[in-house]
Amino acid sequence: MTRTSSTFAAIGAGAIAGAAGPLPWIAGAFTVIQPGLAKWLLGAAAVGGATAVLAAFVCRQGHPAARVAVLLTGLLAAASSPAFIALFARQPPAEPRLAGVAPTEAAPATDRLRALQLNALHGYPDSEGRLVVQERPSDRLRRAEQLAAEVSRLQPDVVVLQEAWCAVGEGCLADRLARKLGFHAVYARANGSLRWLGFEEGSAILSRFPIAKPRVWPLGPDRNAFERRIALTARIDHPQLPFELVGAHLANGDTDLAAAQAAGLLERLGESERPVLVAGDLNLPGDHAAMARFREAGYRDVMDGGIDHVLLDTANTGWWPLWTEQPETGAVSDHPGILVEFQLPVPPDADDWPDDWQPVAPARVGLDPGRLEQAVQGIGELEGVRGLLIARRGRLVAERYFRGSAGDRPHNLKSASKSVLSALAGLAIEQGLLDLDQPIADVLPEAADLDGTGKQAITVRHLLTMTSGLESTSFGNYGPWVASRNWVRAALARPLQAEPGTRFSYSTGGTHLLSATLSRAAGRSTHDFAREHLFAPLGVRRSAWARDRQGIHMGGNNLSLVPRDMLKFGQLYLNRGRWNGEQLLPWRWIDESTRPGLVGPRGRGRIYGGYGYLWWLRGSRERGAYIASGYGGQYIYVAPAEDLVVVVISTEVSKGRGWRGELFGIIREGVAGSVVDPYDRRGLPAPL
Repeated sequence: MTRTSSTFAAIGAGAIAGAAGPLPWIAGAFTVIQPGLAKWLLGAAAVGGATAVLAAFVCRQGHPAARVAVLLTGLLAAASSPAFIALFARQPPAEPRLAGVAPTEAAPATDRLRALQLNALHGYPDSEGRLVVQERPSDRLRRAEQLAAEVSRLQPDVVVLQEAWCAVGEGCLADRLARKLGFHAVYARANGSLRWLGFEEGSAILSRFPIAKPRVWPLGPDRNAFERRIALTARIDHPQLPFELVGAHLANGDTDLAAAQAAGLLERLGESERPVLVAGDLNLPGDHAAMARFREAGYRDVMDGGIDHVLLDTANTGWWPLWTEQPETGAVSDHPGILVEFQLPVPPDADDWPDDWQPVAPARVGLDPGRLEQAVQGIGELEGVRGLLIARRGRLVAERYFRGSAGDRPHNLKSASKSVLSALAGLAIEQGLLDLDQPIADVLPEAADLDGTGKQAITVRHLLTMTSGLESTSFGNYGPWVASRNWVRAALARPLQAEPGTRFSYSTGGTHLLSATLSRAAGRSTHDFAREHLFAPLGVRRSAWARDRQGIHMGGNNLSLVPRDMLKFGQLYLNRGRWNGEQLLPWRWIDESTRPGLVGPRGRGRIYGGYGYLWWLRGSRERGAYIASGYGGQYIYVAPAEDLVVVVISTEVSKGRGWRGELFGIIREGVAGSVVDPYDRRGLPAPL
């Protein structure tokens, strides 16, 4: 190699190193560079520097001054990458900052809270569905507008947003969303550096309510300086119930690393004031050992499956997830979002229910008339259905009677009577006549006379949850039981098959024992107690309730009510016990009655999804609905998520599981499915 060629070769290598070395430091001043591209640039600088150093030694015939210059340039270029990373790694933990402009008007509080966990999509899918993260600024801004529209549609109270980007010249996503939606917001940097790369990602919390005391918890270990993971925590100043919220984004693509970071998060949770909610992209399957540790620490995963999670502190809050779903967010997120609505342990909103059923057009209360009418006709065509009533937002939208039936005669609720007895038990407990964990032997003489301690341990709670341990008097045992001369003694005489409180066994005899206990404690019949404390306030003027030979009203069945009064009872529960401006039933009793107990039904009994206090709970597909259920197809269906009450009355003959499945399929897909916007939070329509 000639001297001139050797000199030019060395200079060329030095020029490449001189260009590659400072490029990561200055690129952010001219363009947006995401962390993946920054890693490539740093690698190129290191390779260019090493090549220049090698050229300075290889090109021995080159000019000495050129070789020295190339050597120094190569050393500086090669050193630029570790220097960049060292400085990057020494950055102090990101401090959270309030984002956007705080709303000027206080957000109204309700007795529910809706939370949304979402990853912001900061790229676009290619033809094979893979995410391409380098995109034009205009694409990012357009996607920010789409995200704001999606959040507005879902109507959350709080949003935990991962991958909330900031970019040079474009600002920060959290600020844009806060201004667009009128939310309070806080943001903290996680990955990348705005100073050097022109682009960063972080975690953000947006809230309709003020945000206070934001903090950042660095979560280790990390793979390298570009994989900083944080948890952002803040207090949400809900007017009735301030709470702590944590948003976290753990390492992706490596569940072991994510598990190690989750362990760090658990340590932080233990050191700080215990948050109510932990939400985020935890990158851990629900069955991972790290998720089991969260459960051991008292957090419930509100949605099974997936790697995004919303964890609820079940030990201390009293909150209850009414419904959880994964809304369609494919246009704005590369992960399915999680939307969950919680029932808060606070008094219900004041209602303006007019204490009368005012028929309105379905469209006035947000229902699709055509779809609803199709559902009404489908239910009416089912074998033995005699009547159907549907109310939304306290307004009657459908009332049909079939096969010669009419709505002016009391109808036998059969075992749906049990749910009415549950309400009466709640009233008796509120009045101090009974205690939930009081042994019935303290009140019922027939129980006090029993030998042995097992049966004397049966409490009011055990009868409400069908866990008395006594052999069932339903199904094949029902006939012999009602043929006995004394139903109370016959129910108590059944063998104790399990320790009270440990096994679910559906039994009408147990609810008859509850009726006898209530009657004895109140000093009047169960029906008289219902007339005075429940039926009269509801405006129920016609009712009948069968008795046994001793005059005790049947706790488990054979209460008869007019269909519209059945609808009133469902509306009372939908309103969490409020009626005509007063708290008729304790709201805490409503909440507790419609949540599953520690011991629930198994096998075929799980057809409904669970059991509360004499209420059957529907499965997750029906978003927190629950029912009073009677033999032959007598139902009071309460759907809090859709603000719906449905009453079905039928002939008193068995219809079978297939019939029930078809009925509830129509209710789920046709009646609840006729809600035009399931996320709409508007109030009642204007008075007629």
